Parts: sequence; C-alpha cells; structure tokens
Amino acid sequence: MTEMAPSPEIRAEASAWLARLRADDRNEADEAGFHAWLAADPAHAVAFEAVDRVWSEVGGLADIRADFHRPASRPSLASRRVLLAGVGALAICGGGALFVRSASAKVYETDVGEQKHVSLDDGSQLFLDARTRISVAFSDTVRAVDLQYGRANFRVVPDYKRPFVVEAAERKIVATRCNFDVRCEDGKVQVLLIHGEADVRPSSAAPGAQGERLRSGERLVASVDMEKRDKPDMTRQLAWQTGYESFENQNLAQAAEEMNRYSTARLEVDPAVAHLKVSGIYRVGDNGAFARSLAKLLPIAVRQDGDSLVLAPENEE
Repeated sequence: MTEMAPSPEIRAEASAWLARLRADDRNEADEAGFHAWLAADPAHAVAFEAVDRVWSEVGGLADIRADFHRPASRPSLASRRVLLAGVGALAICGGGALFVRSASAKVYETDVGEQKHVSLDDGSQLFLDARTRISVAFSDTVRAVDLQYGRANFRVVPDYKRPFVVEAAERKIVATRCNFDVRCEDGKVQVLLIHGEADVRPSSAAPGAQGERLRSGERLVASVDMEKRDKPDMTRQLAWQTGYESFENQNLAQAAEEMNRYSTARLEVDPAVAHLKVSGIYRVGDNGAFARSLAKLLPIAVRQDGDSLVLAPENEE
C-alpha cells in the first residue's frame, strides 16, 4: 500500500522542528515540545518517518528513531550529536521526504542596549530590539522564524508558495505581505499589525485551522489563559523603533525593567515605590537621565549603588 505524503504544512512544521533541534541552544523544553508535536497527530509521525528514510542512508540513525518515538524518554547526547550530523545530509527526495534548503537555522541575537537590522535571503527585513533572540529556517514550503524571546519588527515580501511563519509563545503568525511587530516574554505574545494582514493561531492548531485575522492597526495579546485584541495608539507602540520607550500609566517597576533592556546602568526599584505610575515618552539608553526625570515628577530619590541606580522613597535616609 502506498503511503500518502505528509501535507506541505506538516512538512513545514517538521522543517521548523528540525531547525530548532539543530540550534546550539536547544534544551529540554524543545525536546519535550517535539515529543508533544509527534503525539498530536499521526501525520506528524509520518512526516518524521519520511525524514528517517532519508537519514537512514547516512547510517547510524536507528537509535535516534527509537529515542524520539519513545514518548517518555529523552534522546541521549550521543544520539543528538548524530541528529545534528544527519540533518546536514538531507537532500531533495520526491514526494513526502522533507527538504531543508539551508544547512542549518540562522540565529540572530541582540544584547542589552543593542538593536539590529537583518536582511533575509528572500528580501524580507527584520529589526531586532534589545535582548532578542530568533532563529530563521527557510525550506521549499515555508519561511519559518522562531522568536524565542524579545521583540522584532518583520517586513515580509510576498512568496505565495512559502508563507512566512513566526512562532512565539505557543502562537503562530502566518503572513504573506505585511509589516508587523511581535513581542514574546514570560509566556505572553503581542502581535501588532502595522500594515497588511496576518493570521494568528495556536501552535497546536490542526493544519488549516482558522486563526485570528489581524489587519492594519490591530493588536493581539495572548497567553495560555488569555487572549484579547484592540487598536492601540500606534505612535506609542512604535516608539521603540526610533530609540524611545512609551509608558502610559505604567508601574514604576515595570517601566524600570523596560528601560533596563537598553542600558547596563541598571535601575533597581525599592518595593515601597514600585507601584507609582509612569507616563510619557523617554529616550532609551541613558537610565541616569530617565531616573532624574522621574525624580522631578514622582516622590522618589535616586542614589548610586555600585553600577546600579536605586529608585527609593524621597524621604529615605
């Protein structure tokens, strides 16, 4: 009996998993997520078996198949090393075999205070905010981006044979031609459509499932137990792209943590004033100037403690 080839979307998901497993920073959560993906749909295992058939020509992959098909186990370090070698040997095979165009996922990362522009192979443009990490893997069927943490802007060029898919905090953003921001932190994702439209769906959704369609000016905020959409002030939302941060009735502790993304002079907030509210647009990268501005507006004092600036009650000795 002839086995039906996995759908292009499932093969695309398998491509993303291969890229993630090959990343230098792969961890137990990645491996657990891969097991969950295998168990979610029998078609996923078919796609993986198609890869196994290609890898079998390399040799020594039987142990990998056993490890990854045993739900309660983790692949050994030796098996994972073979996995890395095996992926690099993939070639185009007819029908359902998976093909990864690039030898490995490309990883882009920024540190505190660093922003970075990235041009992708298809012409799409990325702008990474400070403290951001993403991996990018293009295949014949999908342009896959994994936003592991941080914030990035995506300017996507059209390629109707290969959707542009960004995965962040258990959500997939599927786009063709648009401009959007994605932020991922603490298990929560924010998707802001600046121009065009895109679908946002749970990562676990079945192939072809209808997601939330976002259009220009709309934002979706989602986590495990929450999902809401609105139309925020775009000027405030896009301030980060021009070297500013915008706060609107934000807790002082949250505002300080946001500003810490851009400066090594870290702000520390005394719990006694953490609840105070901050509003306004501030230039990032100079936490000293930010702290002095707040001291004029709020009942706080600023004191130096080593490399940190402590925001405390103004009457504190």
